[in-house]
Amino acid sequence: MSGFWQENGPCEVVEKDKDHLEVKAREWGWDRASNMLYIDLPSVGFSYTTPITNGSYDFYNATTIFPPQPVPKWSSPWAFMNGTFSSPYPLNSSANTTATARLVWHLLQTFLSTFPQYNTPSNSSTGISLFAKGTTAPLAALLASYFHSQNPSTSSTTLSTTLPIKITSLGLLSPCGLDPLSQAQSYVTMALNNTFHLPLLTQDQTTPIMSAYHRRRGCSDLLLPCRHPSSSTNSETLLVCLQAWECIYGLTIPYQQHTSRSLYDISSPSFDPLPNQTYLTFLNSPKFLSAIGSPINFTDLPPPLPALRDDPLVAIKELLSQGVRIALLSGDRDYLCNWYSGQSTSLSIAGSFSRYNAFHTTGYAPLLTNKTYTGGSTRQLSNLSFTRVYDAGHFPSHSQAETTFEIFSRIILGSSISTGEKVNLASFATKGTPEADKTGPELLATNVPNARCYIRKVADTCDDESVRAVLRGEGVVINGVWYNSAGDWQLPGQRSDGEAAGEEAAPTSTIMTGIFTTSLSAAKPTSSSGGSSAWDNPARGLLMVTVLAGLLLL
Repeated sequence: MSGFWQENGPCEVVEKDKDHLEVKAREWGWDRASNMLYIDLPSVGFSYTTPITNGSYDFYNATTIFPPQPVPKWSSPWAFMNGTFSSPYPLNSSANTTATARLVWHLLQTFLSTFPQYNTPSNSSTGISLFAKGTTAPLAALLASYFHSQNPSTSSTTLSTTLPIKITSLGLLSPCGLDPLSQAQSYVTMALNNTFHLPLLTQDQTTPIMSAYHRRRGCSDLLLPCRHPSSSTNSETLLVCLQAWECIYGLTIPYQQHTSRSLYDISSPSFDPLPNQTYLTFLNSPKFLSAIGSPINFTDLPPPLPALRDDPLVAIKELLSQGVRIALLSGDRDYLCNWYSGQSTSLSIAGSFSRYNAFHTTGYAPLLTNKTYTGGSTRQLSNLSFTRVYDAGHFPSHSQAETTFEIFSRIILGSSISTGEKVNLASFATKGTPEADKTGPELLATNVPNARCYIRKVADTCDDESVRAVLRGEGVVINGVWYNSAGDWQLPGQRSDGEAAGEEAAPTSTIMTGIFTTSLSAAKPTSSSGGSSAWDNPARGLLMVTVLAGLLLL
């Protein structure tokens, strides 16, 4: 749902007026180039496990509490609401990648059987492309590998009624977790030697990063039994995997302690208002929840991290050997899943193939977004590519919508990612500079939007003074955003926070790969951001969801 509403879905939620949210078409939605199917992974988004349970949600601490509680004295009705949630027991969800892959595979079997027009013949050059972002990149790689293993042509145990699912492309945006050692090292590189000449940390402040990775019972030691469990039970494997990945992402703590910058965009403050979070209020409106028949409320809590029983790099290398196009792209302002890590991962993938030995010496070519703008640098050899997207953070489809759309459409078409031209990928290689090292502060956006305090993302978008006022119950909430007073709210289009107004998006004069056909009637849900402690929910029940959703396109 995060990718759908904030980045590349066919529509987005905007403010039309006070207490009036509306849906409008997104100009660079990926549906312009392909049929799209967005999938909430188990216990993510509107996906849930049973028993669904009534509880309370603390927006400030981003936690669910069971059973429902009254508003605590230290909080306010805006920041503490009752609702209906997915099962509070993580082991009720699929706790390993094999179980998750099987669930999603059965989902696709059902979907493609019901809607056969969206599948492609096994002898066709087209097929299904699987895309994922951030920490779901390892899972996406293992999903694609599992799908291939279940095809009748590669498995002797599948039923005669099994539909082949032909994966032609795997696209990984802002990938994290594929190569943990490279990821750990990249946090040091990004802090000390980034291309913006921006000293984020001192040398001494980076010392704990690699120490935490290599020490006894550190990240490296914890990852081994997670990736290669022996006789441990499912719950034991889940626990050690949770500890391993908490350790990996805990390596960003020095950055968070010593800077006031966002993990997702080094040009923004830590309480980053973009992409806008208006969709969170919209998805929890009674009208929307009733329309989709959801028994739970929506929240973007992350899911239990799956136990990665297999190495995703091995899965990616197997897919590459089978002719699947592998594309990695990273925004150069992202710290959490930064482009140094993405680049190192692409080199690790190439290192296992004699056919791709030349990848590390293949030049970076300019990524030509259109006739006047260069949106990044791309290294591409045959079916493997890595792209550094200029002036983009962790959400490249939001900050560089046209550039990311062009990359997306070129991946699924099998063309040159640099230019969009038709090429013979079997012999194609980009030419250019040996490094994607374009530097200079001029690349870094200086127009940081005014912070907006979203009530459903208090800790991430509100400064300390606003948080204290929210918890005291002061001010007003309009369209899910907290203000000191109602007079501070402005009509859409009159403020400078980077959020779009409610007018329809004008299609561009030149459409490169498809036809812009999205047409949605305006929705006008009832505001649910007032002072009531009751969450507007259809079933008086439960809530649970996540920002880490998988995404599949057809």
